[in-house]
Amino acid sequence: MPFSLSFSGLDSASRAIDVIGNNIANAQTIGFKTSKARFADSSSGGASAAIINQQFTQGSPTQSDNPLDMAITGLGFFRLDNRGAITYSRDGQFQLSYDDNTPDKRALVNRTGLNVTGYLAEYSADPKGVIVTSSAPQNITVNPFMPAMATGKVLLGATLDARVAPPSVTPFAANNRMTYTNTAGLGVFDSAGVTHELRMYFAKSSSGPNAWDLYTTLDNGSSTGPVALNFDTKGLMGTTMPLASQTYALSGGGSVSVALDLSGTVQYGSAFSVDSISQDGYGNGAINSSNGFTVGSDGIIQAFYSNGQSRKVAQIVLANFVNPNGLISLGDNQWKENQDPVSGSGSVILDTPGRTGLVGGKPMGMGTLQGGAKEQSNVDLGTELVALIEQQRNYQASAQTLKIQDQILQNLMNASRP
Repeated sequence: MPFSLSFSGLDSASRAIDVIGNNIANAQTIGFKTSKARFADSSSGGASAAIINQQFTQGSPTQSDNPLDMAITGLGFFRLDNRGAITYSRDGQFQLSYDDNTPDKRALVNRTGLNVTGYLAEYSADPKGVIVTSSAPQNITVNPFMPAMATGKVLLGATLDARVAPPSVTPFAANNRMTYTNTAGLGVFDSAGVTHELRMYFAKSSSGPNAWDLYTTLDNGSSTGPVALNFDTKGLMGTTMPLASQTYALSGGGSVSVALDLSGTVQYGSAFSVDSISQDGYGNGAINSSNGFTVGSDGIIQAFYSNGQSRKVAQIVLANFVNPNGLISLGDNQWKENQDPVSGSGSVILDTPGRTGLVGGKPMGMGTLQGGAKEQSNVDLGTELVALIEQQRNYQASAQTLKIQDQILQNLMNASRP
């Protein structure tokens, strides 16, 4: 029995040293969580390292040059999919992968190629993207291409000169500067993303001092109009806006329908100027690199395309557990659920970053995300080195006890000889 007591001390100290050594070795591992050996006396006497506990305390975030790297501040784990096998991790070093079988998609994966899960965006209701959270989390994929959107509305804010006289030449002709007072134009897009020049012509009307006629052309084609524009005595637009959509035929087939909104246009006694002009269409776009993303604190991934547009592509989902210490460590910064009814992790709780709520009457909020950052290991080297010295002493003490016990046994055996 005495020998077994000493051996149990050696074994416990050895296991604790292994745990501490693993902590120290992973002091620079992103998302690593330190472990601690918990000791207990065994039923047969002696000591045992009964439990190896994970310490899920917060690691310090550090900036990264990859916008798709993510650090969790607070509770939660990233949810990863390995061909249907779900694991959890705090390591948020993510990147886009390419698959020849789906060249129009890029998958968001961790550094070992596991898929990151979350909610995807849908674009039928809003071309800027609406995150759909009603379905189960799925592997996040990103379309690196953004289709063109035809221009539907043009907004113009201009100042028309109230002092000018009506044109001296009629009728209006776009190629005759004497038939209109001022002009302004901009590029608009058709459904294929091709740019066309929409030009607006303003002619002071002879019907009154506060009246103007508006004409338009697309790509110097046939003109439309006149459309009457009226201003009040203060020079503000009196015509209801936006104007009815005007459809322009394209030389290559098809058409573009554009509604003009001149709400910001005024008539003052000052020179003509275009104060603001914009339109809501855009051409085809692409994401050139992983630098074309941002990640919000709520886990929404925003993509920025070469056409100057941005849109939501996905939202990260986080997982949490009533008893995270019950998770089963798989190594490589991954854990899986533990279904043990007594010491298990409990059922997984899924939600988006930053959301708070109650589970079983207890607050169980998810942490927030920091994009372009990585969570450092929570290992405290000073603490680990002190613990290493303590366990080294424990090991030495158990070894010394074993040595003394061996000497006593040898003495007893020598004394019993005739």
